[in-house]
Amino acid sequence: MEEEARNALEAASIAIGCPWYVGMLRESGEKVDASSSELAAFARSQTDGESSQLDDWCASAMTLMVEDCGVSERDAGAIIDEALKAVKRSHRVETKTHGDARDVIRNTHGGIFNPTFLDSIEPLYDLHMGAENMGPLLYTLARFSKPKNILEIGAGYTSIFLLQALEDNAEEGRRYSHMISDGKAMIGDVPWVVKDYEFDRLTHSTLHIVDNCAHEHTTAHRVDEIAQRLGCRDRLCVHVTDAFASELPSTLAIPEVPYFDMLWIDLGAAHRIAGFFDAWWSRVNPEGGLVIVHSTLTNALSRQWLEDMRHLAKNGGRDIDGTSPYGGFTTMSFLEPHKMFQNSCSIFQKRGDALSGDWTERILTKYP
Repeated sequence: MEEEARNALEAASIAIGCPWYVGMLRESGEKVDASSSELAAFARSQTDGESSQLDDWCASAMTLMVEDCGVSERDAGAIIDEALKAVKRSHRVETKTHGDARDVIRNTHGGIFNPTFLDSIEPLYDLHMGAENMGPLLYTLARFSKPKNILEIGAGYTSIFLLQALEDNAEEGRRYSHMISDGKAMIGDVPWVVKDYEFDRLTHSTLHIVDNCAHEHTTAHRVDEIAQRLGCRDRLCVHVTDAFASELPSTLAIPEVPYFDMLWIDLGAAHRIAGFFDAWWSRVNPEGGLVIVHSTLTNALSRQWLEDMRHLAKNGGRDIDGTSPYGGFTTMSFLEPHKMFQNSCSIFQKRGDALSGDWTERILTKYP
């Protein structure tokens, strides 16, 4: 049974998924309690996180945990990071002053800004995959568009960014829900929240991954382990199968997931992208669903397909003969100009289908 935390360092150990350190910390009980009390005192006095005092505390806490308690240096660093983060969260709560939405929506936040996150995903990085900038981009797209269901083709480094985005979206949704229930969903007398938005949908958001784990450089086997450590494993659903199986687009996660709000395709098989895209397009949410395809601009095979898709987009999704194989969609591509390979992505937004017709965003206000 997991022990209940008695102080900040014990709580941080549990929060990062290492509850076994609680017993080790308690063997140096008075020293650990004193260190945690010192950190709490900094928070009460509104000591800035960059101060020399806090730096000294970090150094002494590291020495205490590593030399006296037997915690590994890497995990001790993660515990300290989490303890500092928890203190900052509590400090923000204590300094509420506005009585409206500003008390909850204060600034940019999220799991990828935490050093613990970056340390955790480092083993997943592989130069051949070229995803060092794709991960943060996918995180941002998911945070911005708030997908409930994401489908990723090929597990690895980017998977954790997507999982963390879903976790952070859920936390943001909880904050908004509390703000609404407390009557603070306003800026002055102006409503801040879309009245009929369903924040509960973010609570059960899921990343579905299709991967046969056969790629020479795959890091898929590490995704589950790291997701567990970061506390977002319950949002992960891995389907170990061939992404090109003909029946998969019509059966995967049916009937629970009729549409995916975001589809991330990182195949490494440019000559098969056209058929793959066609097969999965019907599973993309017609109300603004996103498809992101990796490495599309500077290799001849993907580029020809992309140019065909750009032509279709300009013509409302209609081919030369006037037929509309995809319906309305828009597309935009981004290039990492310094790289030879794995250096680009293209984003496609679905804007309706044959059944629902064209889709567009609704107008909410007169002014921005």
